[in-house]
Amino acid sequence: MTALIYLDTDDEITSAAARLRLLKEGRIALVLPPGSRLATSRINFRLLAREAATHHKTVEIVTGDASARALAASAGLPTHVSVAAFEAGSAVVPTPRGGTAPRAVPLDDSPTLRVPTGEAIPRPRTSTPVPQVGRRSSSSRRGRALALVLVLVAILAAGGVTAFQLLPSATIVLVPSVATIGPISLSVTAQPGITQPDPVGLLVPATKFSFEVSASDMFPSTGLSITEAAATGEVTFSSLNTGASNSIAGGSVVKTQSGVEFRTTGPVTLPAAQIGIIDGKFVVIPSTRKIAIEAVVPGLAGNVDAGAIVIVPERENPQRTLVKNDAPTAGGTREELPVVQQADIDAALKALDAALAQQFEDQLTGVIDVPPGTTLFPQTRALGPSTPTVIPTTLIGLEQASFELGATARGTVLGVDPGPVSTLADARLRSSVDDGFELDEASISSVPGTPIVAGTTITFPIVVRATETRQVDGPALLARIRGLGLPQARTILESYGEVTITVWPEWVTTIPQSDSRVTLTIETPAATGSSPAGSPGSFTATGAAP
Repeated sequence: MTALIYLDTDDEITSAAARLRLLKEGRIALVLPPGSRLATSRINFRLLAREAATHHKTVEIVTGDASARALAASAGLPTHVSVAAFEAGSAVVPTPRGGTAPRAVPLDDSPTLRVPTGEAIPRPRTSTPVPQVGRRSSSSRRGRALALVLVLVAILAAGGVTAFQLLPSATIVLVPSVATIGPISLSVTAQPGITQPDPVGLLVPATKFSFEVSASDMFPSTGLSITEAAATGEVTFSSLNTGASNSIAGGSVVKTQSGVEFRTTGPVTLPAAQIGIIDGKFVVIPSTRKIAIEAVVPGLAGNVDAGAIVIVPERENPQRTLVKNDAPTAGGTREELPVVQQADIDAALKALDAALAQQFEDQLTGVIDVPPGTTLFPQTRALGPSTPTVIPTTLIGLEQASFELGATARGTVLGVDPGPVSTLADARLRSSVDDGFELDEASISSVPGTPIVAGTTITFPIVVRATETRQVDGPALLARIRGLGLPQARTILESYGEVTITVWPEWVTTIPQSDSRVTLTIETPAATGSSPAGSPGSFTATGAAP
């Protein structure tokens, strides 16, 4: 069965495709007038060929326009220069290599003819040419147009979705590019006197904390106070000199055989000795005198027994002068008392300084007056000079076994809140984000190092890194690539990341202009875990590919 369809100049592809579906004939000839809108694009002929193949029909093009025939042939459709050539059964069919070669296409034994209204008119079995429907007057053409409108309304009501699906479409998937920021190594310095963090100089405040410490203790007295009294007594000098008296000066020293010395308290004069007769014998009767004595060396050694003092002064002749204590000497004493001396004070102050230092260390360990989040740095600790609780010189010479002494001092240490250190590092990281990119918050990594203390300067090393994702304005990017050729569109899209473009039919070479025929999906980069700026997890433009 064969049918001829005459198309008007302004007939669109949707109209021609709808009329193909309404015909039952297997072989259909489309007669195109000069300047036919359908013949302006090879895509239209490919769509016709696809529609015919879907419905198991054969479509052939009849037109005197050589360029239209060439487009139809490139889409794989047989062409004829005239209706007569079509009826004669000779068609130009594309060869496998894209050229053309004449091929005879036999006519069906019982052909029919389709008019625009859809009526089937039997064709007689004769060699008479098939009537050329459409070669009519103006009034007849207007009637045909009205009939065509009615047919199109019915087509749209029954198959509008199918007609929509015949249009070209493009599906684009864009995964924005991801770049690494860092690692950035920073050194943030904490110093006293700074009140606010300085993001430019990377400085943070260091606070000086002050602590009062005190200590006291009892210390032994190592000095010695000795109190001694000299022994006293009395000796008797005897003179055996009969020829003259003997005077002994005061302060003359007499002593015991062991060498304990005594000094006479005054002078003494011995008269000359007398000669007398006792028992018929002449004897010398010595003269005697008593005199008080005092031990030369105070102490207990001066207490000697009676008769112990027997040695006369050095100038006296022991053959003529004698000395003896008739009674023991007494009163020699020695009393020893401890006393505070300078060495004791020095030792006590040294011990107090050590106690103050230890108490300072203990306070640094268990300090409770430091704000939460502040870290103290013991390397910066400094303990001032100690102040005794009493004037040490007032203790020197006190006769007592021990004494009490105390001291106070003030210690300082630097403390830093490390929170601003991370804040400054984060700000420096954010300032490193490239134009057109957005920081992936979940990717921020901050690794602090061990603080370095030099005097009153504390340096915090820290290394930060993150990833950044290309910002994509989906609607603006979609508007930018509509109507562009695929290579140009791909170049633009690839500047934003990895792109996949799928077109339908596969021979489409441009991005469709229609909003409803393009889908742009912006996927979340798998490595970041965050969505790019300008889109949620994915951005999808309106429209979808069939």
